[in-house]
Amino acid sequence: MKKILTFFSTLLFFSCANEAPVSGELTDFLPQDPAVIVQMENPDLFFSNIQNNDFLKLNSENDLYLQIKEGLGILKYFPHQKEALLVLVPKAEKSLDFLFISRDNLKPKNLDSIPNRQVETMNFDDLEVQKYVLEGKTAFSTHIDSISLLSNSLPLLKETARGNSALSKDLQVAFKAASPKKTSVFLNSDKAAPFLKKLFLTPFSNFTKWTVVDTDISQNDIRLNGITIASDSLPRLINVFKEVGTSKNTLANITPVTSSGFNSVSFQDFKKLNENLLFLRGKETETTFTEEISLLTAASEAGSIHLAEGLVFAIRSAEAENGLQTLNYEPEQTEEFRGLPIYKFPHSNSFSEILQPLLNPKDLHFLTFLDSYILFSESSEALKEVIAAVQDDLVLSNTEAYKTSSENLSSEASLLIIRNNQAEGTNETEQLDYTNYPITAVQYIYQDNFAHLHSVVAKSAALKTDKPTSQAANVALAAALNSPPVFFKNHRSNGMDIVAQDVQNTLYLISPEGKIYWKKDLGSPILGEVQTVDILKNGRYQLAFATQNEVHVIDRDGNPVKPFPLKFRDKITQPLSVFDYDKKRDYRFVVTQGRDVYMYDRKGKGVKGFNFSKATSEIIQPPKHIRIGRKDYIVIPETSEKLNILSRTGKIRVPVKQDLNFSENAWYEYNGNFVSTNTSGQILKISEKGNVKKEDLGLAENTRITATEKTLVTLSENELSIKGNAVTLDFGLYDHPQIFFLNNKIYVSVTDLQAKKVYLFDSNASLIDGFPVYGNSLIDLSNADADAALELVVQGEENGILVYEVN
Repeated sequence: MKKILTFFSTLLFFSCANEAPVSGELTDFLPQDPAVIVQMENPDLFFSNIQNNDFLKLNSENDLYLQIKEGLGILKYFPHQKEALLVLVPKAEKSLDFLFISRDNLKPKNLDSIPNRQVETMNFDDLEVQKYVLEGKTAFSTHIDSISLLSNSLPLLKETARGNSALSKDLQVAFKAASPKKTSVFLNSDKAAPFLKKLFLTPFSNFTKWTVVDTDISQNDIRLNGITIASDSLPRLINVFKEVGTSKNTLANITPVTSSGFNSVSFQDFKKLNENLLFLRGKETETTFTEEISLLTAASEAGSIHLAEGLVFAIRSAEAENGLQTLNYEPEQTEEFRGLPIYKFPHSNSFSEILQPLLNPKDLHFLTFLDSYILFSESSEALKEVIAAVQDDLVLSNTEAYKTSSENLSSEASLLIIRNNQAEGTNETEQLDYTNYPITAVQYIYQDNFAHLHSVVAKSAALKTDKPTSQAANVALAAALNSPPVFFKNHRSNGMDIVAQDVQNTLYLISPEGKIYWKKDLGSPILGEVQTVDILKNGRYQLAFATQNEVHVIDRDGNPVKPFPLKFRDKITQPLSVFDYDKKRDYRFVVTQGRDVYMYDRKGKGVKGFNFSKATSEIIQPPKHIRIGRKDYIVIPETSEKLNILSRTGKIRVPVKQDLNFSENAWYEYNGNFVSTNTSGQILKISEKGNVKKEDLGLAENTRITATEKTLVTLSENELSIKGNAVTLDFGLYDHPQIFFLNNKIYVSVTDLQAKKVYLFDSNASLIDGFPVYGNSLIDLSNADADAALELVVQGEENGILVYEVN
């Protein structure tokens, strides 16, 4: 009798389980293992916000958006004011089934007003189903107690109408975590991979089981906050963070704005993280790569930065400076970049084997040390890009877009994924439009068998740093530079191009964006700077300069302009001087050979009216034209400390009889005088009558000066003075100051060749915003393109040219 009662009790249990549920919960009608569930307190409000969100409007023609829109199109005919669940079940061939579970009575609104309609009642056992064909779209509806079901799939409707309250443990936890007052989205990672990849950037398989997020959709932003859950019954990647702890995610501080993004993993206990990864991979112990594990054990963050030049793997550690000792071998240095050595790394796949599948940094052949980071990469060029970005402050953490996204994120996360949507090629496979949405951010913070999740796509300005000065181009030449790069007038664009020569005597013409137009072998180094002339007087500009035995005039296509080059048997000893006395382009090309000076006109013929006799000693600077009032002077200093101040004809115009003991500084016109310094650091002033005045301003013996008619600039050791306004610089090895007058404003630059920093000041000795910048030579400053910002060109590395935009 007892066995019979047990049998009938069991039969009664299963028969009741197949009946329609009576609990009145919407979740009773969920299908088995659904892909996506949207829980809505007010569906109508949710759908309105989706329609008004700018990001979704931008992507209204995207395949996924159209797929969902097409699948749910028939919903617009039915009421959706009350609490509801929307279930999505992706199918093959870019289509999906949906199930709408609602407390509304799901009958079409204003059915009579729909012109193309069909309504049919269907019966399946005890289930009555209404079939609707409205404007070519089909849906099936049924009503059970207080709950209505609507679906575009009859099999799906029939399956769920029978009821199924056996939710998985993970899904039960997810529903408890969701806010009943907000729209929540539940995603099954095994079934909804396309949605997860687009929304949460998870590049991992088997990452978690259920993810639930509360949605906050405004016109400008999409913010998702929730949890992701994976029980211990099956290995899931999210569980590798169990008992690991978190620390700050800082990779944005070293990620260039040009990167496509980064993945940052933080931890307090790497040994535990390593154990969890081994368990996930089905291994008990890992004995290889003990040195790399030691590096990670001392660290608190590791991650991958994605660049066009290749992946950079970064480890942040308070003991980064001891990294070489930890590696326990002497790495081979391959090169140095911006003062940092770059080494070969022999264990190219060690970190991949340790950290997979969480991080997979393969083919790491180079390493370097940058502040508290140890960086590894596939290529040295990728390491250089990170180093340059950090030194120039052109990193993601400095951008307004990243700061806007970070406001909605925790500073510490187990996993932080950042994608730069404006990087080239980032969204080619997705075909999504991210205009005005530069950053997508997702983070997971593990806690007690689940992880908090935060995701944001926020409207923001273009991905530019808040630094007013930014690097616009970085050009590598075939060899080291011979002299600083300079700008050259481009008569075709009305902007500027860049001229440079390397130590192999190759001359380059380069666009301000870094495109090399042409290269020309000169066979000899250029003496001094390249100058710009227009010898044909037609508005088309040429390059003028001297090499060891020639004077060249070359057009912008790299061709010599006849009758140049002028060839000389004897060696030219000073840079070419170009005089344009009356600004009429009647140029005088002045050539120095030892103690001799020769002058040629724009046709390459000797100027007969110039009759300067041979200097008494070697000429130490190129002859210089100075105009005071209406008078022209030619200044020629000699090694004997004799200063010749000549007229246009080469005769002595200002006799200087006093012993000057002048320094290596050039001579300038300042306040109607000829000005330089002597070797004691005194300011020398010579009047047009030849009177000499020495001013002691307390300057050092090696003081550098430059001047214009109304501006005197001195650099005495690390004290810079501009028109009497002083500023103290860091101690360093400075080249001589330069003055630029652009847009009715004075700029003064100095370069610290030791620290490789370029400073730019205004006439009040105030540092221009965004400076100093990296540089290793004198600069040139101009407006090189169509916008209002100035451009600065300078030597970077030995063979590198840097172009900065100065706003």
